Amino acid sequence: MMRVSQLILMTVFMLLVALPSKGQRDVVMSQYMHNRYAVNTAFAGNREVLSLYGGYRQKWLGFNGAPGSMLFSMHTALKKEQMALGLQVFNQQYGVNKETGFSLAYTYRLKMPKGQKLAFSINGGGVFYNAQWTDVDVYPGTNGGNDDPEFAANESNFAPAIGFGTAWYAHDFFLGVSIPNFFYFDPYSQGGENTFALERADYLLTAGYLFSLKQKWHLQPSVLARVNPEFGSFVDVNASVIYNNQLWMGVGYRSTKDLTAMMGYQITPQFRLSYSYDYSTGHISSYNHGSHELAIQYDFGFRVKSSSPKFF
Repeated sequence: MMRVSQLILMTVFMLLVALPSKGQRDVVMSQYMHNRYAVNTAFAGNREVLSLYGGYRQKWLGFNGAPGSMLFSMHTALKKEQMALGLQVFNQQYGVNKETGFSLAYTYRLKMPKGQKLAFSINGGGVFYNAQWTDVDVYPGTNGGNDDPEFAANESNFAPAIGFGTAWYAHDFFLGVSIPNFFYFDPYSQGGENTFALERADYLLTAGYLFSLKQKWHLQPSVLARVNPEFGSFVDVNASVIYNNQLWMGVGYRSTKDLTAMMGYQITPQFRLSYSYDYSTGHISSYNHGSHELAIQYDFGFRVKSSSPKFF
């Protein structure tokens, strides 16, 4: 077993990697099926060990001011298997806007027949917002400077966030519904307004199934749907082929007119490296070189209590 000092060192290292980065955190990253906790905190502890995940996403490469994101998460089941805890930290930037957020989650899990679990979670945290308006290029004023008061000062705000999730899963399937945040923060209102607004919240539905093919092959289709009554919705559908629980490749389509290609490799029984590339087929495709996402995952413990621990 890995010593406690090594555990602390790796945790601190991943936090230091995540916190200084700046980038826009999409509601969902392309590799959500292998980090379901980032979508729904009710999946905390689903790998039955302490699991660390770090992901970086650069959207629309080559586009000036394009969004990017850095996400770090860790979650684990406790000694009492009914309970699990989780933590997420993210940092984002798009244009002159920067955001840094965190979330803690408590999950309660009920044992179901055939190794299934039904889980419920509540998460709470907050987001620090910062807008560097003085970095915006504006036309010179009468004295050759910036006379526009709207861009004469920067803004900083903090908004609390509270969410809920529920999930049902086993070794060969998963299904979850979550509301990551019940509140809506308007950074453009006077002083920043944070209100309880279910009509503006994201409702996330995710599901997947693991099919056993002949010999060492598996097929894993999955779907993610985001429903937002005011700001629009999308559906992400993809499928991955897995060989020998070690190598996987997949393709997907997002209803925002994005095509996705993914691949990953289980370097050791505990450590996995994965990469995905998104290509937009919409009008913006002529102005960028696609979106890139790189992720690493490390599970502490040499044996994971699941029939397919590496990919499901």
